[in-house]
Amino acid sequence: MFISLILSILFVVTGATFAEEKASSPTETVGPTVTISLENGKTYSGRLLADYRQENGVGLTALELRDGAIEAIHSEEIAEMRTTDEPFRPMTQEEAGQSLLNDLGEGYHLHMTKHFVIAHNTSASYALWCGKLFESLYTAFTFYQSRRGFDLGKPEFPLMAILLPNRQSFLDYAKRDMPSAEGIAAYFNRNTNRIVLYDFSEIETARGDLQKKKKRASAEIEEFLSRPGASASVTTIIHEATHQIAFNRGLFLRSGPYPLWAVEGLSMFFEVPDPHSSLGWSFRGSRGKINTPRLTDLRRILAEDSTDPIEGLLREENFHQDPIRSYSLSWGLYYYLQTKEPEKLAQYLKAAASKPSYSVWSPEERIADFEAVFGKDRKTFLKNFYKFIGSL
Repeated sequence: MFISLILSILFVVTGATFAEEKASSPTETVGPTVTISLENGKTYSGRLLADYRQENGVGLTALELRDGAIEAIHSEEIAEMRTTDEPFRPMTQEEAGQSLLNDLGEGYHLHMTKHFVIAHNTSASYALWCGKLFESLYTAFTFYQSRRGFDLGKPEFPLMAILLPNRQSFLDYAKRDMPSAEGIAAYFNRNTNRIVLYDFSEIETARGDLQKKKKRASAEIEEFLSRPGASASVTTIIHEATHQIAFNRGLFLRSGPYPLWAVEGLSMFFEVPDPHSSLGWSFRGSRGKINTPRLTDLRRILAEDSTDPIEGLLREENFHQDPIRSYSLSWGLYYYLQTKEPEKLAQYLKAAASKPSYSVWSPEERIADFEAVFGKDRKTFLKNFYKFIGSL
C-alpha cells in the first residue's frame, strides 16, 4: 500500500510555524460528498473514487477524504452509503496542518511552504531545509514535465510530510503502515498521501533545541551535509518526494494501476544528489544527471544475464524480491526512453494514467501496452538499449 526506497523567515502561531509564502487555499467544489457507514459503527465522508460493489457483497468502494487520504472499504463491511448535499472540498493547508498535529500529538510543530505542509519534531532548520528541498524539486519537476508535453495541474490536496526525530521513532510510526520498516529509511504512503522520514542528522533533536539557536542549527545542517553518507540521505528524501509530487499531479494514479518501473525510474532519475549545492541537491537541464550507482549496478546485471531484462520488468515479476536488479533496470529503462524516445514515453505514461481506478492491468496487458507504443521488435529495442547504456 506504499512505495518506498530500499537502502530508501518563520514565526510562531499557537505552536505552529508558518513560512511567509503560503499557497492559496483550495476553494473549488469537486463533486458531492458521499458518506459511508460501516457495520462496526465507523463512518467515512469524502469523494467517491471507485465503486465496485457486487450483488453478493464482494468488491470494494473507495473514498478520497478531505486530506487526500484514500479509504478502500470492502463491500461486505458497508451498512449504508448515501450521497449528501454537501459539496466535496479538499482541506486547506491550515486544516491539513491541524489534522497532522492532532494525529501526531504533543511535541510537533508545523512548517508550511508554498505546496507542502511539514509536521516535525526536529530542529526548525532541519524542517526548513527539507521544505526547501521539496520546493526545489517541485519547481524542477514542473519544468521537466512541461518540456515533455505534460501540462500538469496543481496538487488538489496539500502535500504532507512528517519528520520524526530519530530512527526509532520512525520505526515506531511506520508500524501504522507496514509490518516492519527495518529495510527502509523513508517512504511515501499512497493511501495516506504522506511522506514519512526522520531527522537523518539526529543532532539538534537529541539536544532538544527544536525552535532555538537557528544559526547553530543551520551550521549543524551544513556540517551534516559534509559528512560521508549524507548524499544517500538526500537521495532518499528526493526519491520519496518525487513519488508524492508525481502521484499528486496526475502523472500516475494513486489508486492504480500504474507502471511500477516508470514510477521508480522517474524517482531515481531525480534522486541524484549535488554535493556542490548548498541544499545537497539541484536539477540542471532537462536531461538530468546520470545516476552513477544505478548505472554501475545495471552494467553488472546486463553483463551477467543474457535473458531479456525488459520482459520481467514490464510484467513486474519478482520486483521487490530482487530490488537491486529491478530498481537498476527501472532507472536504465526510464533514462533511456526519456533521452531517446521522450515523445513515446509521454504517450505511454498518459495512456497508463487514463486507466480506471483499481482496474486490473494484467502482465500480458502491460506487455501489449508497452509494445503498442515502442514496437514489438524487442531484439532491436534491446540492441539499442544495451548500446545506449554502454555509451554512458
